[in-house]
Amino acid sequence: MRIPGIDIARGLALLGMFVSHAAPPIGGAGIAATLIEVPDERSRLLFAITAGLGLGLLTGGVRPPGPPAAGEDARGLLRRQVAIRAACLLVLGIALQATGVLVYVILDEYGIAFLLMLPIVFAPVRWLLPAGVALLVVAPGAVAALAALLGAPTTPLDDWFVTGAYPVLTWVAVIMIGVGIVRLDLTRRAVVATAGGLGLAAMVAGLGLSIALGGDGIAAAPSAERVPLAVVAAGTSAFTVGNVGFGVALTMLCVALTSTVGGLPWRVARGIAAGLSPIGAAGAMPLTVYTVHLLVLRAVTHETPGGYPTDDGWPVVIGLMAGALTLPWLWRRYLGRGPLEYFIGRLSGRVPAPGRGDRVVRPATRVASDREPTRIPSDRTQSDGALAGGVVGDGVLGGGVVGGGVVGGGVGGDEMPGGRIPGDRISSE
Repeated sequence: MRIPGIDIARGLALLGMFVSHAAPPIGGAGIAATLIEVPDERSRLLFAITAGLGLGLLTGGVRPPGPPAAGEDARGLLRRQVAIRAACLLVLGIALQATGVLVYVILDEYGIAFLLMLPIVFAPVRWLLPAGVALLVVAPGAVAALAALLGAPTTPLDDWFVTGAYPVLTWVAVIMIGVGIVRLDLTRRAVVATAGGLGLAAMVAGLGLSIALGGDGIAAAPSAERVPLAVVAAGTSAFTVGNVGFGVALTMLCVALTSTVGGLPWRVARGIAAGLSPIGAAGAMPLTVYTVHLLVLRAVTHETPGGYPTDDGWPVVIGLMAGALTLPWLWRRYLGRGPLEYFIGRLSGRVPAPGRGDRVVRPATRVASDREPTRIPSDRTQSDGALAGGVVGDGVLGGGVVGGGVVGGGVGGDEMPGGRIPGDRISSE
């Protein structure tokens, strides 16, 4: 069974991207203009957070598999599956960018980030989480300063790692943090509350410092055209830390509101999860939704009277949101896993061929009903999906669950074992 809160956070990130990518600019500095700018940075970083949570759940959750023993290499199996999905993301990202869509595609950066995570994904949380935080504090500023010195990218590597809109090292840092949070156990109220509280504190401190150094705290870090390069570096890191903090706090809030880990009665949590299930359904098939929205933007691109191409328009934003809140819900309800999620899951071996056994990729657990809560007897947390937890599992990287035995026991999906999770059909496999 999936964790509804992670899917909902991922779905919110998708909706924010629609606004960021297709909303027409509003001049001036009023409230409307500010609201349009809010999703710009936060959506992509919220997506990255759910990706980290997804990778953590996909690779064993609280109890990841140990080193190879007795001829069984569970870590190697998981690494191969993630590597195949990462390669698929890289190829798909390059292909989508080649269509000429005006949006900067993020899938190839995600693919590279997941490949870079392979050597360290099973590192102890006491190392992984502090290292991720340290990298998040240092990398965005260092990369921004280097980009200011280098100028426009001349090779794909420049674009991916330094001068592009989404430098890979920032993704790696955020994903490390997401994996670390999962390893601490999302079924523990103290973990969810502490992560949410620290995220909120990071948001206030980071955005506050960014504003003090010349940024606006909404959509832009300090610019090298106005302040010294060292200040740009510090302000960019502060701005990124603040937005990641926002994403962590929002995700933990979604988890707390849609499960009993936040202290809510089960019926209340179930009702909230059911009410937000259209958003969660979009978040449960993010690769499909993200890809389709790019193809829609490419299809509606036209030339303005001024002679430049645009895909902006409120009808486009409304249409994307309406489609994302209805079609994935219907698809998940009647057909199950998203089409691209299923395809990549089959390529990676996590989704069995129709009519064949699934001993390796799927544990033997009951599917949650709509009428009663799921009681999960294990204390192990298994795969998420992000592009959420969202980019992995049933998310952008493909979908499916970790099998009992070969890749560790427990149950699969966006799991929150050890607790009671609303048994909404949209959020279950």
